[in-house]
Amino acid sequence: MAAIVTNNIKQQLLQTLLEDVQDSANSYFIGIGKADQWNTDDTPPAIVNSEKEKRDFRVNLQSIIRTTDASFVANRYNWTSGTIYNAYTDNNSTNTNYYVLTGNNRVYLCVQQAKNQSGVAQTSTVDPDNIGANLNSKKTSDGYVWKYLFTLGAVRSNKFLSANYLPVEKVDSSEFLGIIETQQLQVQKAASAGQVVGFRILNAGTGYSTGSVPNVTIVGDGFGARAVATVSNAGTISKLEVKDSEGNLAFGSGYSFANVDFDYGAARAIPIISFNGLGSDPREDLNSVSIMINSKPDGIQNGSFIVENDFRQIGLIKNPKDTLNDSDFKLTDANVLRKLTLSSVTNFDSDNSRDALIEGVTSGAKAFVDDLRGDTFFYHQNDSSGYKSFTLSETIRDVDNAGHTAIVSSDSDGLVNPFSGEVLYIENRNSVIRDAAQTEDIKLIVQL
Repeated sequence: MAAIVTNNIKQQLLQTLLEDVQDSANSYFIGIGKADQWNTDDTPPAIVNSEKEKRDFRVNLQSIIRTTDASFVANRYNWTSGTIYNAYTDNNSTNTNYYVLTGNNRVYLCVQQAKNQSGVAQTSTVDPDNIGANLNSKKTSDGYVWKYLFTLGAVRSNKFLSANYLPVEKVDSSEFLGIIETQQLQVQKAASAGQVVGFRILNAGTGYSTGSVPNVTIVGDGFGARAVATVSNAGTISKLEVKDSEGNLAFGSGYSFANVDFDYGAARAIPIISFNGLGSDPREDLNSVSIMINSKPDGIQNGSFIVENDFRQIGLIKNPKDTLNDSDFKLTDANVLRKLTLSSVTNFDSDNSRDALIEGVTSGAKAFVDDLRGDTFFYHQNDSSGYKSFTLSETIRDVDNAGHTAIVSSDSDGLVNPFSGEVLYIENRNSVIRDAAQTEDIKLIVQL
């Protein structure tokens, strides 16, 4: 049995998650961790959707930071002169380069691809920015027709624009709107449902003449759509385009179905219909089925984040618990690692202790050191080290460096219970090293 989950239900589910992240009643945290190497060549392994994977993420966790920043995103395609862009079509279920982001941070949708008389696609050479934030689709001098959708503001760009993704949202008229949001709302309101925005030629026919181009009629349950055909030198229909009437394209409106009728010959074509109208919801226009969740820990982030060491995992956790009272953790950030308070520290220092594998001489417990601050080791244990507990007053040593020793004065939990809350996302990465002057820009992509 063949079946699909449509983009509509994907967008509904993602919208629910987005609203949940932004709801002040919840606490969503982005976490980083895994300071020790993945393997001998430190290659990130593939993620397996399992309870063990979530447990491994929890035991490797270093730090968390709260976030409410989330947005729908779509694949990013920058407009570049000399590129052939595809036209929007109603049977495209994935992102292709039928829309572009320009140098002015405007997003335009390609309504019509430029073609020569033979029907061969031509490159785009005129920047869509030339049509501005126009409510109507406009043709540039290179033959492309572009539809302005929206402009990215500085705040959203800073949070959600990346090398591979651009943020997408439907503007809500009930919210406070700035200039660019007002422009987008005007585009949304101007959208006309059931527009015929293009055509797919199924049979180009034969025997046509450039001196006797067939008339084309759009027949359906809507009104106003017009088309014009082009005949190639070979006597076939090479192009079928929406008719341009004094600078405005005759898309019509109200179509849920339609036929294309040629007044003679065997050519066949079907219309491309925008059910809700181009621009009514850019999430639909750009086939957005992903959301980005973003956070930017700054340096040591109130002492919660480690610098001069690396991490290899990022994740998303909902409603982790405070270790002191088992209530939802409400602070902005936290160091999750366990702590060994030390005395008689010999040869250990903040430079040579990071990533050290330490061992309790009496207990045999082992752990990976994430950081040394003063007389305190911040550490984690995982399957590689085992999970034995250290004994108070025992000597610990660096397994790989003789003469590096200390005595355990206390062993205590971090501020957050890493085994609490829901782990919703895990991503394995190559090693990332942080320093005190660095603001980490962590972007998680949740895709359905």
